[in-house]
Amino acid sequence: IAIFTMKFMVLILALVHSVFVLLWITAGTLVFIRDYYGPSLKFPHSIGKGPLGECGPSTDDFQDLVVQKSHTKEEAKEIAQTHGIAVVESVLTKETANKLRNHILEENHRVESAYVHHPDNRFHIMPRHDEPSVQDALKEIAEHPILRPLIDNLLGPSSSLVAFSVITNLYGAEDQNWHWDTRTSAAVYPDYFVPEYTLAIPLQRTTTDMGATGICPGTQMCEFPAFNWEELEDFYNEYFDEYFYDYPDFDSWMEYNMPCELTAEGEAGDGMLYNADIYHRGAGHHDPDAPERVVAFLTFAGSRQGPHDQRSLPMGTVHTLRWNNWGHTIDDFSTMKEHPWRIWHAFGLFRPRNKNGIRPWTLLDDILLIFKDRDETSHVIADDFNAESFSEIVSDVIAYTAVATGVYMTLVPFFMLALMLILINRTNSEKNLSPYT
Repeated sequence: IAIFTMKFMVLILALVHSVFVLLWITAGTLVFIRDYYGPSLKFPHSIGKGPLGECGPSTDDFQDLVVQKSHTKEEAKEIAQTHGIAVVESVLTKETANKLRNHILEENHRVESAYVHHPDNRFHIMPRHDEPSVQDALKEIAEHPILRPLIDNLLGPSSSLVAFSVITNLYGAEDQNWHWDTRTSAAVYPDYFVPEYTLAIPLQRTTTDMGATGICPGTQMCEFPAFNWEELEDFYNEYFDEYFYDYPDFDSWMEYNMPCELTAEGEAGDGMLYNADIYHRGAGHHDPDAPERVVAFLTFAGSRQGPHDQRSLPMGTVHTLRWNNWGHTIDDFSTMKEHPWRIWHAFGLFRPRNKNGIRPWTLLDDILLIFKDRDETSHVIADDFNAESFSEIVSDVIAYTAVATGVYMTLVPFFMLALMLILINRTNSEKNLSPYT
């Protein structure tokens, strides 16, 4: 019994010691990130897009945005860079689009919906990458003969997946406000940030009345579209009492009534690739006879092209991506069944080394963005996880570590004393039992 008790106490002491050491290592690492490494990531320039001024819209003809089969790769790239939008038809086959749509309509009622503007009559979910219909769709995207070269030309080779979600509009969904997806980006600081493009794919034929995405071509390179603002404000003031009393001022009215008339109407499986800096909005579903509008959104960011590439992800973007989907590139879409995506890939661990040294964006990169600016948030962890909440977590860990230290320092002497007494007692017992005494 004495030997068993002694071994048990040694084991407990070793476990307590291990926990104590791990707590101090964790606390020390978090303090280093908060007080030294984190502040070094702070964005050193002004936030926003103010220097860009006004521009666009670049066209009011939707056909100007469509990449034809006869277009060369350079012509397709010019369309995307001029208008901020390029439409590629039949990115997904009708069969794949339909299978994915049916899966999403079922998943809408099984999984928790993510945040979305004007959530009434809307679902916003992040699909699982191990679902067969999702894998088939991703494979077709990566291997499309027009879309894939266009993405590579705009973002560089092996662009990273940084957002993947599906929004379903039911009849009665309201118009969303006009907005861009970034706050400070490559549009202003191309040497500091990588570009981002979002691919929107309707999974059924989509009309304007169903909620086809509203777009304002050519506005990716400006702070505001070049409208006749005085004329618009006069119109607002003239009809305020009759029509616009729901809006407290002209600016809030313009958020929902920007005179951009184009919408991304299209067939099931068509793809619209648009710059994250362009003005766009999710329109409402106003057709009682139309089915649900289901659209998949995939955002790609240029991957870092080696150790020398110190660019960052744009600021202000909501990266709606399952945490375990980080760390993958468009190259991985084609091999998901042969090389399944693993949890550790999200942290950049144990991935086959790219022969060109290309590094995909990981979950850790998204978390570290919170130090760029006080308003940056990592939505992967929580909608309100930022540098301030991180600092609170660090303070809590330090407090727990201090408590653990006190408990450790209090218990260890008692454990050591108990072990000594057991050893003395064991030694005395052996002496008494010895035939030579």
